[in-house]
Amino acid sequence: MDDTRRRAKLYVQNDASWDDHGTGIVSASYVDSRRGREMVLVLRSEEDASIILESTVQPDITYHERQDCLLLWSEEDKYTLALSFQTKEGRQDIVEKINEAQQSSMSYLVGLQDDEDADVSLQSIQDMSSIDLPACELSKLEEIADTMTNVISMPCLQDGRRPSADKLALMIEDASYVTQLMELFHVCEDLENVEGLYHLYDIVKSMFLLNQSSIVQLLLGEEHIFDVVGCLEWDRRQSERTPHRTFLTDHAEMREVIPIKDPVLRTRVQTVYRAQYIQDILMPMPLVFEENMLSALHAIIMFAKSDIINSLQNDESFLTELFQCLQDENTGLERATDLMLFLKEFDQFTDPMTAEDRLGVYRTLIPYGFFNVLSLYLTMDECGEAQKAAVSILRHVSEFSPALVREACLEPTPSSNDEEDQLLLNVIIDRMVEDCDGDISGCLAVVLKVVLGLPPSMQNRDEALEPGMPLKEPNPAMVAAYNEFLAMFYRHSMHHLMAPLLASTSGKRMSRDDSRAAGLLRLIMDVLCVCVSAHTYHIRNHIISRDLLRRVLVLTQSVHKHLALSSIRFVRQVLGQKDDALNNYIIRNDHLRPIVELLETNRAYNLINSACIELFEFVCTEVMKDMKEMALYIAEHFKSTLEKITYVTTFNRLLLRTEQEKDRQALMQDGAGNSTSESSSSNVVSRYGRDGSMDEAEETWFDDEEVTFPTDNRHESSAPSFFDPVGNDGPASPSPPVSSPTESGGGDGDDSDNSSSSNSKPTSPPQLKPLRRNGGDDDDQLADVFKIATGKRSFAALVDYDDEDEDEDAEGASDDGENDNSNGKQADSESTPIRPFADGSPAKRRKLDSVS
Repeated sequence: MDDTRRRAKLYVQNDASWDDHGTGIVSASYVDSRRGREMVLVLRSEEDASIILESTVQPDITYHERQDCLLLWSEEDKYTLALSFQTKEGRQDIVEKINEAQQSSMSYLVGLQDDEDADVSLQSIQDMSSIDLPACELSKLEEIADTMTNVISMPCLQDGRRPSADKLALMIEDASYVTQLMELFHVCEDLENVEGLYHLYDIVKSMFLLNQSSIVQLLLGEEHIFDVVGCLEWDRRQSERTPHRTFLTDHAEMREVIPIKDPVLRTRVQTVYRAQYIQDILMPMPLVFEENMLSALHAIIMFAKSDIINSLQNDESFLTELFQCLQDENTGLERATDLMLFLKEFDQFTDPMTAEDRLGVYRTLIPYGFFNVLSLYLTMDECGEAQKAAVSILRHVSEFSPALVREACLEPTPSSNDEEDQLLLNVIIDRMVEDCDGDISGCLAVVLKVVLGLPPSMQNRDEALEPGMPLKEPNPAMVAAYNEFLAMFYRHSMHHLMAPLLASTSGKRMSRDDSRAAGLLRLIMDVLCVCVSAHTYHIRNHIISRDLLRRVLVLTQSVHKHLALSSIRFVRQVLGQKDDALNNYIIRNDHLRPIVELLETNRAYNLINSACIELFEFVCTEVMKDMKEMALYIAEHFKSTLEKITYVTTFNRLLLRTEQEKDRQALMQDGAGNSTSESSSSNVVSRYGRDGSMDEAEETWFDDEEVTFPTDNRHESSAPSFFDPVGNDGPASPSPPVSSPTESGGGDGDDSDNSSSSNSKPTSPPQLKPLRRNGGDDDDQLADVFKIATGKRSFAALVDYDDEDEDEDAEGASDDGENDNSNGKQADSESTPIRPFADGSPAKRRKLDSVS
């Protein structure tokens, strides 16, 4: 079976989100264990074959098939897993094996009742009549705690139900068990019965762990909430009891900065706070894969928060009063701080909502002046807590929906009299530049990077998509809005961002190199790196027109290593774009020299040295693809320096590949030059002898038919083929058989007869004569051969022999001429055709010499 059918990705539920744990191949096989043969689902990584998931198929686990390729199940009611298969057939194969294993293990589980090593048996799951809740008495608190603990440890049935927990929940509700337990709690406290209080702690904790919504709602009711908190104070694992009830009653007061008129809503807010306190403070911290241990409590809190937000966003009078007070100049600092902290908490309550509902909440707040308030409080240095709250809200919104912040940045805000300074983006940049607190500037830098980055739909997400899923085209309206935002940014905001960098690097050295300036410049460099990776012609034009790299390279001299590293990272980001204009700009201005000098002066085996080496490693890797000119520039200017660095192989490989690239270009240029020079030399050498005189055969041939030679160079290889295409009519046809002198009527080589014959019959093709070695050069007759072979008036350039080879040919021709004079016509008839690329030929030797 093809492994791609069982290719899947593992997800583990984490609250409202799913965490990706890797991709691999799923297999289902039987293994021997202490309970016999069991089927185990194994997911092995497709990268290193490591085990990502190893899950034993149990008869009480229900596997749910969702959508087309999802398989979900829960293990021990603590965590939920999901396998997203590449194909529906792959999921079906695994489901069939799971069903087979579960059916075959049913009878085996019944036989495990007497096995002391077995964790659970089918009989214990199905026999619910044995569960009996003891009477709520002081002497039976330990028995009650043990019963609840045993019920919690029971797993689910195949359909996902937990009959034991459901039955126990009904017993607790029907018998008013919670009320009786709280009465026993007061008795134990009055009697100082510590052991009974410890048992009550176990009982209350177990009731939360039952994950029954009805029981949790009873425990969180106004009637029992403080008694429940009192029971949870008596944890036997703690050496000293913490007075949580005192904190909730005396210190945790609800401050209504804007009065809530609905009493039900007010009570719901208080309940959410107390339930959150129980979950975060009183209940034990969940272990790995135990995020769903308190799923019922967590769900109640999430739904209550959503109800609170929906109620408040529909209350127009409440929102109007809130934003009017926030924008009122007469609002005091303390009240303004309370209002901003309330708005921050309001924003955090939207986390459990769906993306659509959450976006609707922000759309509701914007007409009331939501972003105007954030812009206003970003500029209020005297109100520190309110300013931090505004920064936190802005980061929270930008990480959820950068498009909302981009829309707000296009609209001016009333935070300044200057129209350009009113832009929210400029307010963010100015706050980041002027901030003395590193936390605020760091958060604002994150906002800038998120807003300036490409939207997910415009990114190349081929690797992020599941195999077989098509890449969705971006929304044209969204693309247009993003381009409009970029145009505004580079026109009105880029100079605000660049001002500190330009001021610090006006000379050859930094004008200011203290820790605060270095931290700010590093944040600016991080934002610029995002611009380089996300933007195209905007940042390219900005870098070239303002010689930005020269300014950035000044930062390599900083005493703060993180700043020097950020400048190297920026140069590396620019090179990574593989943009010809940027590469030519770097070469023309010699902008890699500071990097080489830094590499030469800096000792080996540190971050700066490694960053420089990685930059050159990238060039070395891409030298045969898109960085040829850059590699040649490095080899020509820094060869002597780079040859000395031998503790890594990067520079040796870079120089070697550069030399190979030079040889390849030389061969290409030589081949191109040969094509041109042979075309011209063929006009001269082939028509005239070595002494400059035209032989009789050539003169007669030119009288028969005029030949036109190509003027354009269509050959790029160093060894042109005789059968390369030479015209616009397509590739040349194979060469026809060459006629013998007797068949062509050429006789003994008398050209005058051929001339008269050609004049009488101008349409007949010229016939090939034997290649002579006396009284003429070979090239002209090779031209005849090619002309007949192609049937065209133009032919490909011949091989250009070197001068030494030409002298050897001349000597050979003279020697052959003497032999031919003695042998007469026999030499012509016995001559063999010339093969220009045969081993040992001058062209072959010249090509081998060039390569060596």
